[in-house]
Amino acid sequence: MRVLLSFAFLIAGLLVPCPAGFSVLGVGPAEAEAQETFIDMKGTHFIVRYTLPDEKAMAVQLLNKAEEAYERISRDIGFTRYVDFWTWDKRVKIILFPDQISYTRFTGQELWSRGYAARDSKLFRDRVVVTYDGQAETFTSILPHEIAHLILWDLLADTQSKTPVWLEEGVAQLEEADQRQMVKEAMRPVIAAGQHIPFNVFKDLQPSELKSEVQVTLFYAQSLSIVVFLIEKYGQSAFYRLFKELRDGRSFEAALARAYNGIINSMADLESRWIADASSF
Repeated sequence: MRVLLSFAFLIAGLLVPCPAGFSVLGVGPAEAEAQETFIDMKGTHFIVRYTLPDEKAMAVQLLNKAEEAYERISRDIGFTRYVDFWTWDKRVKIILFPDQISYTRFTGQELWSRGYAARDSKLFRDRVVVTYDGQAETFTSILPHEIAHLILWDLLADTQSKTPVWLEEGVAQLEEADQRQMVKEAMRPVIAAGQHIPFNVFKDLQPSELKSEVQVTLFYAQSLSIVVFLIEKYGQSAFYRLFKELRDGRSFEAALARAYNGIINSMADLESRWIADASSF
């Protein structure tokens, strides 16, 4: 327990999950749109919608950073063949609220929420990233994390149900600044103590099933750690192949075996190699 508590303290606030869905407290689309008047700023792949004229500078920066993140994330997961998909009437909307109070009132999000991504939601009826102004992590964490979720959903389309939650969350965190080295250092003592989540449980785990902040923190950190291991140990090309196989409709283990042919044939193989790699330092 001490190892896990130390681990949670080390990365608390850095690997806090940003939910991919949300609940609206009885607010329908017509009611929601009537509550706020948005100003639109349009880019190639995004439309930033904000509510106050003095937020224009923030909106410009948000739009530029979103376009940069889109190009980078597309390259990282092999989405580049779909690079023109988010254009014109398919552009993603980034909804920027002026503060946390208006954000939570309008969306019904929990007070701890910093932002979320949604697709075809009741509230906005489009692909959206929703957040609020005044957060230090907007450009380094929240924005790239949520854009990664949307790209993965589009890349995997109807096969999303076959994609483990941990893989999606690991990729989303991968796009956040300064996370790779931090998570490697944080996970090593956890793995050494045998206190990671066993893969036979982890592979189908939903964060909503977890009962404590420590467990949730471990789930997200372990997710990122495995993604970093796959990329750094076996290269970006094999990681691309993994998503191609998933897009072709294969189960995760079948996709894993084809992408890492002769090296990793199952989650059990992945677990043993991940543990061995962490133990080698």
